[in-house]
Amino acid sequence: MNRELALLINIQNLELQLRDAEDPEKARQLAEMGMPLDPAKIRQTIEELLQQVDQRQRQYYLRLRERYDNPVVSVWEGHCTGCFANVPTGFDSASNRDKVKICETCGRILFQP
Repeated sequence: MNRELALLINIQNLELQLRDAEDPEKARQLAEMGMPLDPAKIRQTIEELLQQVDQRQRQYYLRLRERYDNPVVSVWEGHCTGCFANVPTGFDSASNRDKVKICETCGRILFQP
């Protein structure tokens, strides 16, 4: 998997954790299960990871994040799981393996699980 893509997936996962950490009810439930979340530490980690992403990819991700809850989505059975549009068959070709790919319909960043 492309390093940039892996970073963006990790950032998105951390942002979802941050959302849970900032929700008092969810934070309480997670703490009761032995998984306390520190919002400040999560924010710091997100910022550190964002600095490792290429500036162009970072800006694109940040714009997508304003529009979608999940700017990075998987491809399942040839479909974008964000908008369910068909993904071109060339998506999984050898020449595209290490490139960050974008859904032609919704613009989300795609990855193959």
